[in-house]
Amino acid sequence: MTQLEFYKSYQFLLELLIAECLFTYRLSRRRFFALRAVAALAACWALFRFFPILSGNAFYISFMFLVLFAGTVFAFKFLYKETWLTIVFCCIAGYTVQHMTYELYNLAMTAMNINSNSPMGFYGSEWSPMFSNPVLLMLYLVLYAAVYFGMYWAFGRQIKRHERLRLKNAFVFVFVVLILVVDILLNAIVVFFLAEEENILYLIIVGIYNVLCCVFALYLQFEVALRRQLQTALAALRQLRSKEREQYETSKENIRLINMRCHDLKHQIRHIGQTAEISSSAVSEIEDLISIYDSTVKTGNDALDVILTEKSLLCNKNGVKLSCIADGERLDFMSEQDIYSLFGNILDNAIDAVMSLPPDKRVISLHVRSADTLVSINANNWYDGELRFENGLPLTTKKDSEFHGFGMKSIKYVTEKYGGDLQISADGGVFELNILFERGAALAAAGA
Repeated sequence: MTQLEFYKSYQFLLELLIAECLFTYRLSRRRFFALRAVAALAACWALFRFFPILSGNAFYISFMFLVLFAGTVFAFKFLYKETWLTIVFCCIAGYTVQHMTYELYNLAMTAMNINSNSPMGFYGSEWSPMFSNPVLLMLYLVLYAAVYFGMYWAFGRQIKRHERLRLKNAFVFVFVVLILVVDILLNAIVVFFLAEEENILYLIIVGIYNVLCCVFALYLQFEVALRRQLQTALAALRQLRSKEREQYETSKENIRLINMRCHDLKHQIRHIGQTAEISSSAVSEIEDLISIYDSTVKTGNDALDVILTEKSLLCNKNGVKLSCIADGERLDFMSEQDIYSLFGNILDNAIDAVMSLPPDKRVISLHVRSADTLVSINANNWYDGELRFENGLPLTTKKDSEFHGFGMKSIKYVTEKYGGDLQISADGGVFELNILFERGAALAAAGA
């Protein structure tokens, strides 16, 4: 077995798979993942081990590595419930990291004049001195571990668990072409021709150029992907805010009409009770039923009154007890839309959390207090299950996480807009949300 055969069959296989795992392990796994992983590893090894080396020229070697890389793409698609675009995106990132580390190791070997008999590194026919020198073997292991960890820390962490990458065909296709050209074809051709001339200086320059290209490609790849993620989230948040504005106006008008009609109806029923054969107890019962709808909350803030009245009716309908003490006048630094959005999302999340609980735990508490220049908002409720947090915010528990979870982001957005501090905790089955505003800073932020 030649050095190249050993490299492609074992060493390159492990390097590539480990590098690709840096970017795929947070993706959504398929059922029987462990069994699938064993089968995928066996299939990859068979492909890498028995793919023939029919020629030693640069074009065939490039084609060979391209086919082997494609095999790992199919393997990861077999393992994860993700789109082809996401799998290709992550595998390209992994291959780029592997290739960059390969270049760095060969640069170190070339600079130390260790692999002068095999200036192409593992592509050469000579066995690498790494296998007979413990120091070089340690250098290889430390260098690969350090670069892999560094690239994961810089880029791999940006792929969030339970959050899909939103990619477009053109974007991924461009990176497939450009990065594979740099990683495989261009590098192999240039290095092969330079190796024939035994020009070590040129090899070092090309190696450095390749490393820089890989770093730039990774940065650009994840920068564009992250920017696209943020743009999608921002568009969804803006759409949510727009709907909240429309809903606020509709709710305000509906509650005004309901209260007006119920107020008139109460007088009419009282009049009928005085002139007709209707018992006073029946009149009282009817008035009590109507008073459920004629229960506008008065906090001193119109927008807060609207959202609390709306949610009180919803809670009453679903057997949820909403306890509220609110000094709405102290929220005068916030716009009506922001008040409706903030408290609407707080109460919606709380109602969703308690709906699956027994009746005695369907309790929500909301307080708005003020002391000197500080205004605090506190909400707590029972919940069931396990909550996961990311960046201080709980992740949505709904299965379709791609289109949920924006309520908490909207709460954070409104809080930060007025210079407030948001703290969320979940312990012992009790979810608690606390927001603290300093009126001076909030008024300054509102006027900015």
